[in-house]
Amino acid sequence: MSDTDQNMVAKTEAGADQQSPHGIPISGRFGQYDSSFWKAALAIIGVRYLPLPFLRDTLEKGPHFYKRQIYSGVSGLGMEAITGYFAYRTWKDMRNIFSGALAWEFDKDPKEVNFSDFRNSKNTMVQQTIGNYVKYNLRRFAVNLTFFLPLALGGLFKKFGVLKNSKWGPDNWHGEAGANLGVGVNSAYLFSDVISRKQTPFELLQATIDRKINHAEHFGDQITATDLLDIYERHAANGMIVSFLGQRGTPQWEQSMTLFSRMADLMNKTYKNTTSQEYADFGIDDFIYMVGNKLIDPANVERSCAYIEIANRYDIPTLKQAVKEAGDKDVATLLQKYPVSLPVEGPVVPPAEGKKYADGLAPAAGLRTMLPPPAAYTDKLAKDADPSYSLSA
Repeated sequence: MSDTDQNMVAKTEAGADQQSPHGIPISGRFGQYDSSFWKAALAIIGVRYLPLPFLRDTLEKGPHFYKRQIYSGVSGLGMEAITGYFAYRTWKDMRNIFSGALAWEFDKDPKEVNFSDFRNSKNTMVQQTIGNYVKYNLRRFAVNLTFFLPLALGGLFKKFGVLKNSKWGPDNWHGEAGANLGVGVNSAYLFSDVISRKQTPFELLQATIDRKINHAEHFGDQITATDLLDIYERHAANGMIVSFLGQRGTPQWEQSMTLFSRMADLMNKTYKNTTSQEYADFGIDDFIYMVGNKLIDPANVERSCAYIEIANRYDIPTLKQAVKEAGDKDVATLLQKYPVSLPVEGPVVPPAEGKKYADGLAPAAGLRTMLPPPAAYTDKLAKDADPSYSLSA
């Protein structure tokens, strides 16, 4: 081995320990999570300053402890109201988005879907969404309780005579103490979201539906395979379903992407984003049902394609029956009862060793005859080729 080859091997071995083959770590890019909640909360939190010029005397130190704490209490109630309003609006979106998939799961009318259906669902997308909904809203309500902390502690201290004659006693607490504490804790919570929080699958669903199905301010947008893949992989990140990302760089990757391209194509036709003569009845609720029930499977792309086509041509109840009947049967047997055409036919075969893409192309007929270059251009080439010609001439 030459010295050059040895150096290249050494650099490769050294670099293997320093750089992951799956990407380059990035730690300074903040703001990956665009929160609708924080937009509303930050917009309303400044309203607390409006009454301050009229309450200066009331908020100063004095014997009227409970009267001074009204300002902080009202500020806290305002933040809790915003949190409750946002939770209510989010719940409405959850019902609108997931009611179809839950209705199929529990064999009921979508209008009858309720909170207990979310809690009892075996759909992994629903499970993750309701878990996040409860977790984040409980956290927000708890953070806003800090607005009332001086009022609660002060009341207890006065009742039991704690710090009664101390300069640190409740009678010396400023009326804005609770409001300042609440704003400070909310700011810390916001900062933690900025540096660590990422969008959830539900938030990606909200954005995709609003932009590419409802066309809110984006009238020409169409659903893409990447949109659906992003939602799927964001859901797969917590380990509830199997990721497709392990196939990247393999022959199976392109075949797997056919699944998402096909679903996106059917959705665009279903929601009239494109014009087509093909029958299409495959919506976002079909996608949610199939992903959440693990019917989109990286390990069996052909079967997943068959499930997509059955859901589109027939309906989800028929798909549920087909899944029960499928068992260990191969796809060909399944399609004998539910005939559909598949965009993916069999496994992807890697190209033969040394074979090039152009080797499989037939010679083109009717090739255009190239015209000779202009005389002025050929004269310039001849001049440039003349050894006696130089830039200094």
